[in-house]
Amino acid sequence: MRPEHRIKQHLMEKRAGLVPDHRIPAVVTHLRPTVNETFDTMPKPSSASRVPSAKSPFNTRATAVNPLNDTIIFMESALELKAGKILKTMDVVELREQVKIEWIDLDGVVHAHTFDFWIRKRCGKRVAIAVKPFGKLASKRLIDMLILIKDQGIGGIADDVSFITEHFASEYAAANAEEILFARRARNDADVEDAKELLRQVKGRIRFGELLKGLEIQAFRRTALWVLIGGEGWLRPVIPARIEDHTLMEVCPSQEGKSV
Repeated sequence: MRPEHRIKQHLMEKRAGLVPDHRIPAVVTHLRPTVNETFDTMPKPSSASRVPSAKSPFNTRATAVNPLNDTIIFMESALELKAGKILKTMDVVELREQVKIEWIDLDGVVHAHTFDFWIRKRCGKRVAIAVKPFGKLASKRLIDMLILIKDQGIGGIADDVSFITEHFASEYAAANAEEILFARRARNDADVEDAKELLRQVKGRIRFGELLKGLEIQAFRRTALWVLIGGEGWLRPVIPARIEDHTLMEVCPSQEGKSV
């Protein structure tokens, strides 16, 4: 974190009445996930139709492991990297990258297009997604191409087409997604149930840091809260932004009684 951002965060927390607790716990704090990860096998290879070059002077290159199916995925830009993180936190049960299809333009010429992502939602709907900067999406040519691809059946591999820009894959949304993905790996079911019980008692809005007060070890509660943010939406920010201790949150009463 840049010094100016650290100073801003400190001032925001102080203004909200949140005093940072820098005490070191009397005991060593370890993760205590209910389900322990094992690394007995290597991730499965990517099923992408093309593998991007390892380096590029123009774009970010990234390789990650998709937690949905323990498969390596490749990303060709920083925007794809952020979009991939966010998609993994949503109601998606399958995610692939670099899916290639063929389509025919108005002159009858056959073209090939590679979608950056392909997802299957929990409801079964399959969506092919193009990840593009907003400047490129403003091109009528790209929109017309996506419409033609959809009208021609998307090669039979998807039910719909969509697109993602930096408006969806923003810096703050990607940062929140990282916290959610880590919390899912470190999830402790007992801590999550305790956090649910706490949220049932909350009336109105509350700052994220207020939910951590009075705890000897805040990390366990913090992880549980992020699980509930990224699960079925028990907790969400009043204004979409990067969630920090001074962020004003609201409990979603419609989630009462639902499992995460």
